Amino acid sequence: MHASESADEMIDFDKPGFWKVCVALILSGFCAFSALYCVQPILPVFATDFGVSPASTSLALTVTTVALAVGLVFSGPISDTLGRKPVMLFSMVATGLLMVALAFAPDWSSLLAMRALMGLVLGGITAINLTYLTEEIASRSLGRAVGLVLAGNSVGGMLARIAVGVAADHMDWRWPVAAVGVLSLVASGMLWLWLPPSHHFRPARFSLDATLRNYALHLRTPGLAPAFLAAFLLMGCFVAFFNYIGFRLLSDPFDMSQMVVGLVSLVFLPSSYAAVAAGRLSDRFGPAPVHVAAIALMVAGLMLTLVAQIWVLALGALLFTFGFFAAHSTATGYVGRRAQVARAQATSMYQISFYIGASVAGTVAGLFWQSRGWGGVVALLTVLLAIAAVNGRNLHDRLD
Repeated sequence: MHASESADEMIDFDKPGFWKVCVALILSGFCAFSALYCVQPILPVFATDFGVSPASTSLALTVTTVALAVGLVFSGPISDTLGRKPVMLFSMVATGLLMVALAFAPDWSSLLAMRALMGLVLGGITAINLTYLTEEIASRSLGRAVGLVLAGNSVGGMLARIAVGVAADHMDWRWPVAAVGVLSLVASGMLWLWLPPSHHFRPARFSLDATLRNYALHLRTPGLAPAFLAAFLLMGCFVAFFNYIGFRLLSDPFDMSQMVVGLVSLVFLPSSYAAVAAGRLSDRFGPAPVHVAAIALMVAGLMLTLVAQIWVLALGALLFTFGFFAAHSTATGYVGRRAQVARAQATSMYQISFYIGASVAGTVAGLFWQSRGWGGVVALLTVLLAIAAVNGRNLHDRLD
């Protein structure tokens, strides 16, 4: 196939196939992020139900993100061999089954073990769906497509947080968790039916040596290392924020109910637009200025959450979340553009950095919460975001 013919066959936003692909991959992200984050608003419930400390409850998310980072090392190369759709489909089915099993966890250790297994298989969704986009979507439409899929990720995470968080105030947490598993299985069937076969995927024989060489190559590729650092810092701040905002709302001076903690995730609804808008702006102006401005918005929102008034805190959470999805969208699209070979592995490296950041900051923030309260968490995240802003300038230099 000649390069010109290949370019002509790429899916553009004004072609019907563009929306079919986006809807199918939005469902995959919905499944993955519902399963990943549905436990976040019920961390205080876990503290009571299993008799563990607030910092220990973060392990329900941390073990999953650590395992996800490990799984991403292999999911990219495996998908380079077997294809994008088969790997995504297997991972989605396995995730749904593990979520149903999680509802029957008899103790804290069993729950953590199942969450770790889930992390290993989630890598077959979170990175591969974006790789599919970079291979099948035309360059001028890639930012828009990435934005749409990331918006689907945010909506999935939002609805799962709200549904599980609110339901846990009225029933045993196990019922809504099992429901998330069933919905994930339904989404698996829809992806099987709706996602078209890859037209630009070329299978490559799996080789551990080649895999390690490709990872090393991506680290040397100009511009990619700053993007990986951006992923580490941004996701670390995001997970730490939502891990402990629930504890803040349940304590003085707010003393809110568990239902309100679940409803905090409503900030994801308008914030999901940020991923789409940032993708379009990045296509037009380049990712660097959009990325740095989004980080500034995160800092502004973070400062507002220090105010002891619920409406100000809600506004701060909205701005913080809006900024995160905008910054994440620009960095993700940038990786897709810069990586010229082994794109699944480049996306995997971004995601590995993403979830290692979530694991480290999500746990460390618990220590700050226990020693300094919400002010300590805000101080930690402010430092991390300052580093992210400086790193954003480095990313800009490499785009010129």
